[in-house]
Amino acid sequence: MNNQIRSVRFLAPVVALCAALSCGTSLAEPFPNHTVTFIVGYSPGGAIDQSARLLAQALSERWRQAVIVDNRPGANGTIAATAVANAKPDGYTILVTATSHNLNKFVNKNLRYDVEKSFSPVAMTVDVSNVLVVNANAPYRTLDQFIAAAKTAPDKFSYASQGIGGIPHLAGEMFKLKTDTRIMHVPYKGAAQGMTDLIGGVVDMSMPSTGSVMNFIQQGKLRALAIASNQRFKQLPDVPTFAESGVPDFIVSTWHGLLAPAGTPPEIVFKINADVNEIIQTDAFKNALLTQGSVAAEPLTADQFSQRLAKERKIYGEVASAIHLGAQ
Repeated sequence: MNNQIRSVRFLAPVVALCAALSCGTSLAEPFPNHTVTFIVGYSPGGAIDQSARLLAQALSERWRQAVIVDNRPGANGTIAATAVANAKPDGYTILVTATSHNLNKFVNKNLRYDVEKSFSPVAMTVDVSNVLVVNANAPYRTLDQFIAAAKTAPDKFSYASQGIGGIPHLAGEMFKLKTDTRIMHVPYKGAAQGMTDLIGGVVDMSMPSTGSVMNFIQQGKLRALAIASNQRFKQLPDVPTFAESGVPDFIVSTWHGLLAPAGTPPEIVFKINADVNEIIQTDAFKNALLTQGSVAAEPLTADQFSQRLAKERKIYGEVASAIHLGAQ
């Protein structure tokens, strides 16, 4: 009997240790061990969707797990953002979004999430400049000519955007402030109809990202007058920057990036960030983006991405305030 008691006393801590080790193994399971879902707040075929699918394919190969793209378009990306904000913070549901995500706080006062507090920034994948484009049949071939025409006929020019509060909208307003022009804003429910009307001559200009209009420029349907960047865009070498065209300090870019639900474990955020940063530096990824008119971002840590978002909110918050954006 005494031997049995001694045996039980000996085995008890061993069993406890085994249980602890088993538990530890479970907690340390490698990420990911099942399907990861990218939720995209825009329709299939657009620039954000395209970059998301390129990254999903590359991560699937790297992780040996499926990474699927779930498109949930509508409400300027807020439908998708709401879904991710309410998702389990385990790294398996990721929002693929763009600059407009930051701007929604200035437009929609009834968001069902907090733009800053409901998400953990993970990685930036694309950073592409915006471009001023006009109808290819328009008489002006330089930015100077366009500005002169707009000043000659104030209030008769218009510009298209994919909706109030998006980057093309704020870029258009910044352009007006910089050039002292009066150009009417025409917001559309998405980029496609705005581009159709620009090509058809219904509106006079737009300021989208190069990625969303590259095909139209290459097809000769739109003419690019200036790039809102410090340097010329490799795919449009003949298009000058705004500074070269006489409008200094006019830098506007559109990023694509990954956001996880707030509370996602830091080690998972770190892993996704590290793997994404390796992928976006490969020639294969860079070249695939260039064919779409986009540019791979310079690698940022999750903290650096978070800092960029905070800086951006400050800059565009000032513009939004100047034009009373929330009241529109």
